[in-house]
Amino acid sequence: MMRSVNFQCISGILIYLLVNARWATASMITVDPPANVRVEDLGYLGVVDITWEPPVSLNNSQCTPRFELQHYDTYEQRWKSVRTKQQKYRAAFNFGKEIVIKLRTYLKGACTDDKELWSKWILINDSMPMQGDPETSVKDFHCIYYKFETLKCEWKTGKLSNSNYELQYWQDGMPGKKTCDHYLRATGINTGCVFEKEKLQLFSSLFICVTGMPGMNPIRQSYFSFQLQNIGKPGAPEDVNISKTQNGELKLDWRPPIGKIPSHCLEYEIQYKEKTDTWMTITEWRETTYSFNISMPLHELCVHIRAKTNRYCADDGYWSDWSTESCWEEVSPIPEINIKWVYCTGIAAAVLLGIFVIAVLYVVIKKRHWSEKLQHKAKTLVY
Repeated sequence: MMRSVNFQCISGILIYLLVNARWATASMITVDPPANVRVEDLGYLGVVDITWEPPVSLNNSQCTPRFELQHYDTYEQRWKSVRTKQQKYRAAFNFGKEIVIKLRTYLKGACTDDKELWSKWILINDSMPMQGDPETSVKDFHCIYYKFETLKCEWKTGKLSNSNYELQYWQDGMPGKKTCDHYLRATGINTGCVFEKEKLQLFSSLFICVTGMPGMNPIRQSYFSFQLQNIGKPGAPEDVNISKTQNGELKLDWRPPIGKIPSHCLEYEIQYKEKTDTWMTITEWRETTYSFNISMPLHELCVHIRAKTNRYCADDGYWSDWSTESCWEEVSPIPEINIKWVYCTGIAAAVLLGIFVIAVLYVVIKKRHWSEKLQHKAKTLVY
C-alpha cells in the first residue's frame, strides 16, 4: 500500500514538472516579424504587390509560420485585414494619399504547445512621388454608367498653363493601362471621357488616373477607383399603363428599362397623385406591377416611375430619369334607362315614320283614283 501511494505521488510530481517545463519553454519562445518587406508598383494605377520573407529565427522551427497583413483602404476609408501562409499579397491604393501597411508573424503549433504567438507589427508608411502644382489637379470628378452600356466620366479643370488632361485607366484582364479615346472638351481643354468601344466588366474594380499630357507642363495626378455596378444609371421604365380591374382597383404595370442590367437587380420608386394634389411616393418596389387599393373614390390619377440598382446587386447607384407621366380618368357611364329610352324613341319614330309614309302613299293613290272617276262622270254628263 505504501509503495503504491509513493509511486502515485512521484508520478504526479513528475507529470506536473513536465507540463510546467513545456509551458515555460513555450512561453519563452519569441516570434520575430517578417523580413525583407517590399512594395512593388505594377504600373496598374494603384495596384501593388507586397512581398516578404519569414524571420530567420524560424528557419529550423517545427511550426509553419503564418502572417497577418493589414492595410488602410483610402477609397473605402477602412482597414482591411488578411491572414495567409503565402509571402505575397496584392492590394490597391490611392497613390495620391499615404500608403499604410502593417505586417506581423503569427505562430501556432507543436513549437508553441498549440498556443498563439504574434510578433511585433512592422509598420510601412510610404507615398508615391507626385509632380505638378496641387492646384492643377481635377475637381469634382465623377462617372456614370448609363444604361450599364456607356461609361461617361467628367471633371472640372484646375489652374492650367500650357497643359491639358490625359485620362488613363486599367481593369483586371487588361495587359496594361490604356488612355481615353474620346474626350469631352471645353475651350480646347479635356473635361471628360466617354468609353465608347471598351468592354468593361461589372463586379471588377476600374482604376483611373487623370494626369497631364506628355510634353506639356506637369499636372498633379488624381487617382480614382470604383466598380461599375455601383455607378450605374438605368434607363427610365417604359410602357407605363394604368387600368381599372373588375374589383374596382387601379392596376399599374410597366416594362423594365432597356439595358444590360438584369431585371431582378432593379428596384423602383413610384409617385402618384390626383392632378390637383402633391406627389405621394412608394419606394423599394421590386415588381413591375402595382395595385392601388384606395378607399376614397378617385376620378383621375397620374403616375410616373423611376428605377435604380437594388442593394442585392450593387452597393450604390443612380436613379434613372422619371418615366413619361401616365394618367387615368374616370369616364361617367351613360345610365341604362336613358339608353333604353333612346332605343324605344328610335323604334317608335321609325314606326311612325313608316305609318306616315304608308298614309301619304295611300292618300296619293286614292286621290288619283277619285280624280279619274270624276273625269269619267263629267264626260258621261257632257255626252
